[in-house]
Amino acid sequence: MGFLGKIFKKESAVKIPRGFYNIPVQQVNRLTKDAVEIVFSIPQDLEETFAFKPGQYLTISIEVDGKEERRSYSICSAKGVALAIAVKEVEKGKVSTYFNRQLKAGDAVFISKPEGRFLLNDAKKVVAIAAGSGITPIMSMAHEIEKMDDASMKLVVANKTEQDILFREQLRQLTKTEARYFLTQEVKEGFDQGRISKDAFMGIIKEDLGILRSDGFYICGPEEMIHDVKAALELFGVPADKIHYELFTTTAKSDPAPAAPTDFKGTTKVKVILDDEAHEFVMNSNKTVLDAASSEEIDAPYSCRGGVCSTCRAKVLKGSVRMNLNYTLTDKEVEQGYILTCQSHPTSEELIISYDE
Repeated sequence: MGFLGKIFKKESAVKIPRGFYNIPVQQVNRLTKDAVEIVFSIPQDLEETFAFKPGQYLTISIEVDGKEERRSYSICSAKGVALAIAVKEVEKGKVSTYFNRQLKAGDAVFISKPEGRFLLNDAKKVVAIAAGSGITPIMSMAHEIEKMDDASMKLVVANKTEQDILFREQLRQLTKTEARYFLTQEVKEGFDQGRISKDAFMGIIKEDLGILRSDGFYICGPEEMIHDVKAALELFGVPADKIHYELFTTTAKSDPAPAAPTDFKGTTKVKVILDDEAHEFVMNSNKTVLDAASSEEIDAPYSCRGGVCSTCRAKVLKGSVRMNLNYTLTDKEVEQGYILTCQSHPTSEELIISYDE
């Protein structure tokens, strides 16, 4: 038995985490040399639980070498068909490597119900910008656009080479999506060269100023690309409420989260409300609230631990915290008291938070 076979235990030997379901794999389809599509077989009695909106993601929990690992993967399928995600193998990535090399039809994994706020809402005329596996939530949106009247998507996608493009054949079959491709490590006729930088996207806008009248701009991929595209759109006066983004990678290393500098140093009495139950403990301010809750064996929700996915979102009912990073909460949510517990350090002697709000 190989290394990966040893560290991944059978699902029956592992306790199902709170909020997760043991779901069988229906198919594993090879997309590129280092990416697969995983199709799940959702039991009929869970179909309503796993109903999703295009742009949402699933959190997957598996045990690796005796430790639970969680990852979030965007749904790439259309509504009304089998639920599917796409997973690109990451160098030294335990979970993505297993999914690409060993997962097979008939296996089962723990997945939670769909989450996420990277949504089309009422947008019908859409511009989407993606890099690499950032195409996955956009793909689900493109399927939805195809069903809508008077709708269209202009799609700009960056990949290393032509062979790395995900879902290219599917995109060709969608009559309402017009795709334009950038290649960063290959020069080829019919493709733009380089990454989707601020200047590159400004050039795209100048070629067709009409796209500025689009209902929404949806950006998904690495942090640098998102910042560049946002900056270009802002220069052309696109309102902030029309710009939507989801990070797949960040430049900051935040797992485990570093201690945040604060004037408050010491211990905090914490009450965590989760599923209408109250849990109380005392923690040191150099820990994050999520880490402290986990140490107390409280099964609080989380996934990325990097301030990106918002799975660990909670509301402060009393006290205060300081967040190291926040890539997902809006300014309004922060004003309302919402926090990312994976990034939050107490700054008061008493803290009450609720995951139920």
